Formats: sequence, C-alpha cells, structure tokens
Amino acid sequence: MIFLPSYLKLGLTAGEPLETPLPVILCLHGGGSNATVFNIQSLRIQRLLSNTFTFVFLDGPSVTSAGAGVIPTFQGCDPYFRWFKGDRDINIMPSETRSQVSRALTYINSEPELGSVVAFLGFSQGGKLGAGLLWEQMLKGPESGWDFKFGIICNAISPPMTEIRGEDEGKRVQIPTLHVVGLEDEWRESSRSLFGGFFDGAKSKKVEFGVGHRLPTAENETKDVADEILRIWGEVKEGA
Repeated sequence: MIFLPSYLKLGLTAGEPLETPLPVILCLHGGGSNATVFNIQSLRIQRLLSNTFTFVFLDGPSVTSAGAGVIPTFQGCDPYFRWFKGDRDINIMPSETRSQVSRALTYINSEPELGSVVAFLGFSQGGKLGAGLLWEQMLKGPESGWDFKFGIICNAISPPMTEIRGEDEGKRVQIPTLHVVGLEDEWRESSRSLFGGFFDGAKSKKVEFGVGHRLPTAENETKDVADEILRIWGEVKEGA
C-alpha cells in the first residue's frame, strides 16, 4: 500500500506496488477543481495507460470556488483549488505554486514504491502551469528543479504560467508535448496559440476533438490520446 501526503492522490487505476515501480505522470487539475475531481475526470485515459504509468494527482496551493463544469457533478467534493492567487498576474508562477510542485516531485521521487516522475498531465489552468514548468526547464535545465521528459497539455490557455523575458521571446520548448484541444472549447484559439507560439512543432503535436472544455470521453478519442502518449514515451524513455 502506497501512502501519500494529503496534497497528493494516487490514481484510481493504481494497483499494488511493483518490484520495479512504473514511471509516474504528475497530474495538474484545472482552476476551481482538485486532485480528486481530476482523478475521476481522467479515469478513461488512466485505464488505457495503467500498465505503463502510475498517475499521481496534486492539489493546487490556493483555495477557491468551483470552476467551470465542476458543479453539479462534483458538488460536495470541495475544497477546490487553483494554481495562482486571485490578486496576482495569472501569467506569473506564484512562489506557493512553485513550492507545491517542488515538494510533490521531491516526495514522489524519494518514495521507493513509486517510480520517478517522467511527465505531467495538465488540464486548463494545470496545463498552463505545465507549460510554464517546461519553459523554465528549457531555460534553466537542472536548476529549474524538475526534469520532465514530456508533457500532456489539455485545453490550456496561452501564455505559459511563468515570466517570459523579452530576450526569450521567439524561443520554443524542445521537450516533447501532446496538446489536446476541444473544437467546441471557448478557449480553443488560446490553446492553439499556446501550441504554436511556445512549442517546437517538430517535437510537439496537437490533436483536436469535437468536445468542449473537458477531456475527450469517446472510446476512440481516448485511445487516440493514449496512443500518442505511448508514442512519445517510446521516443523519450531511453533517456529517462
């Protein structure tokens, strides 16, 4: 049995600890959500990848009201969290958020019954945060404090959640990413701008589905996403 601190939740498909633990995907929920909600929302994709990865879900640092699409389905699942402070620039990563991610990575990577974190799955505000983490990793390398091999960014808005200095404008993240965009999502153009404006198209891929601001749920669409994740992992795992 794997025991985690209160700010982390093990994925619903996780089995008993293995002699050789599976690599971990750190999951970053949307604004006004939490680890429990995102755990349920992503269950379909977890099922398809449960033999390859362990999913671990992280709560954001700041309590907030329920976000879009959370109520009424997840009524009573509070407290809900977000990744930025309401009185601050949402395009800058708060110190509280940076600390929350860092302590999660430190805990997971030191837990003998869990594998190392190799990727993140970020939805909406969590995807914006993930994009910021990769941007900082690109610029700072090991000094960033994390070492993601790839990222999965779903329905996130532009720009990445980090400070982008003038001298860095025009740079593109080289770390492989999969960008999932809903064709009926009101923020779809911002999701496309995030992909096109900050990520190297030769290393990253964008897939679009006829859904709103949520993960795709149709069996064939979920399989398409899972297949892309496995493809990326197959390309990067030798260096993990």
